[in-house]
Amino acid sequence: MSFAQIKHRLSQGRPLVLDSDTGAAFRARGVSLDTPGAVGQLLRTNEDDVLAHYRAEVQSRVDILSALTADTTPRALAEVGMQHRAALLTGRAVDLAFDAAEHAGKPVAVAGILGSDMVSPIDPNRLAEELDEHADRIAAAGCELLVVRGQGSRFGLMAAVTAAARTGLPTWAVLEAVPEGDFNDTHYGDLWENLASAGVNVVLFEVTGIEQAVRSLDSMQSFVVESKLSVGVLLAGSSASVRGFPDEDADVRRWVTRAAELAAHGARVIGGGAGTSEAHTEALAIALGELHPSVPAPGHGSPSS
Repeated sequence: MSFAQIKHRLSQGRPLVLDSDTGAAFRARGVSLDTPGAVGQLLRTNEDDVLAHYRAEVQSRVDILSALTADTTPRALAEVGMQHRAALLTGRAVDLAFDAAEHAGKPVAVAGILGSDMVSPIDPNRLAEELDEHADRIAAAGCELLVVRGQGSRFGLMAAVTAAARTGLPTWAVLEAVPEGDFNDTHYGDLWENLASAGVNVVLFEVTGIEQAVRSLDSMQSFVVESKLSVGVLLAGSSASVRGFPDEDADVRRWVTRAAELAAHGARVIGGGAGTSEAHTEALAIALGELHPSVPAPGHGSPSS
């Protein structure tokens, strides 16, 4: 599997590149994913659009490709009358991602996404059950790791993390910036310890600006050393970017210059946050390739790209 070939880069060599803002990338091509059942409808009626998206991400030289699994839950699919097709459509979303990854010419790992902003909150016990069930579907479909989103709450994040880690897959948790802008003890308290104890391998800060990213990475350094967690950043196209919408005013050259600097502050994964496109991640992959030589995986004689 591809992730086994590149996971050493979570601790050495070139940082891993995670793909761009999925919703923004689709919208830039004229495809809107604004409703809970939109992904399911797309997978049922127009797989070509899904495959085209995956191929564009792969061609941008990403290391991690996100499968469209966030909204293939029964509750999301019920919006279009396909709640009984959750396993089928989750599997199809993952299969298409692997089809694209296999033609990359280098190792590209396929990640499942667990946790959606599209569906409304439900009873905590039912939410935990729903996340457990969907994590199992994603794992059964063959994803190599799980990227977890908290659905707007700390409880939702921990429930999703618990469900993901239970599958035995590497678990990456996304933390969205608080309004005040910092990931510090005032707002997050013992969250770092809880995430590490629950089985999280990577924490990804989703931020709007480079200064916020640097502060967050720097504040985590001592805990990273103690816990063996890796940290990364999903950097928005600009401070005005909105997730799901392409930011046509964002300066890709400026973005990539700043994004590449994050490696010096300990970021082992860097990806496109709100408003970014494949142009951002391609420029980032090229810049990181120039700055950081590849380090061979232990036991392998040739470097991975």
